[in-house]
Amino acid sequence: MLRTYLNYDTKDLLKKLNSPKEFYEITSKESNLQVNKIYVGKRGRPLSITLPKEIKISPETVGLIVGEGFISDRHFVFANSNEKAVTKVLGFLKQFNLPIKFYLELSIKKQPKNFINKSKKFWEKYLEINLNKIRLREEFYNITRNGTIHVILNNSLIAKLLKQIIKDSKKKIENKRDLAIGYLRGILAAEGNINVKRTTNCIYMVRISASKQEERDHYKKCLERVGIKLYCKDMPTVSKQEAKERGWKTTKGRAGAVIISKWENFLKIFLLDLLNLNKEKQVKFNQYFINNKFTKQFLSLSNFIDKEFTMKQAQEYFNFSGRHIDRVLSLLKQGYISRRKINNIKFSYKLNNKYILTYNKLKFILNNPSD
Repeated sequence: MLRTYLNYDTKDLLKKLNSPKEFYEITSKESNLQVNKIYVGKRGRPLSITLPKEIKISPETVGLIVGEGFISDRHFVFANSNEKAVTKVLGFLKQFNLPIKFYLELSIKKQPKNFINKSKKFWEKYLEINLNKIRLREEFYNITRNGTIHVILNNSLIAKLLKQIIKDSKKKIENKRDLAIGYLRGILAAEGNINVKRTTNCIYMVRISASKQEERDHYKKCLERVGIKLYCKDMPTVSKQEAKERGWKTTKGRAGAVIISKWENFLKIFLLDLLNLNKEKQVKFNQYFINNKFTKQFLSLSNFIDKEFTMKQAQEYFNFSGRHIDRVLSLLKQGYISRRKINNIKFSYKLNNKYILTYNKLKFILNNPSD
């Protein structure tokens, strides 16, 4: 699979940061740029740094940073418990050739005594580092396997460049499908939640957490760009005070969210591999998506692979179930079934390559639930 990147000319980014009071003096050095900060009519902290001429960032990394990153005026922090996500962000940061710091955060309420040491050893081995700082949260229950690693880069210019890169990237991503696909993988890895209805053991919604309305509007544009149609209203943000007034058991309130519902959208999430940056979320999604009744109906149509069939034959196969026949007509409309006219009132139907490719992918997951 070809990797897609957003490429930024560093000189162009630096020009956007210039102001009447300060600007960046740039000198080319082979494949890099020597950058010095110049102050006009005032004193300031000296800054001299070597930067690559071009800064590359993948849409997945943009999504991870938007979802789980924090950019202040002087530093950048990314916090995550998922190794794939951490690797992606580290790969992006390494092009700046600057020191990167780490610390581990662990929620240890009712955890065994060896949890701290086990988690520390895991991240030290995975990242090939020595962890000198561990933050223990005794008041919280742990929901991760090995705690949350914090990746920190302290540099005011990199922080400013990152803010500009994220801002420009979000605009580009909203308007290009292949960029939106990668971006949503990062967003879902960081902010996605898989909700399962326990009475049926099926997925009933996928949520993308976002407190601000402008964030939710941005996510919805990206989802629509990749062909996911939203039917539910956003889940609104509820403050701590509102939670108390409503008599909720939790006093923490709740972040708002974009709600993805309906089988057709879940199928798009599955086919586009939108959850492949977080193994745990992907396995959970696959398990309960395969269990969905419409997925089972889709798979049961495989009896007609390499055969033409009439609607009457489909009715007989499904024991005259109207719901199943409606599903056949829906799949025809969605392009999984081809139709040929027999006479003025009759048609024959055939499962096409789009169906077969989807069926094979679903069947693989059915036979390999942990993959």
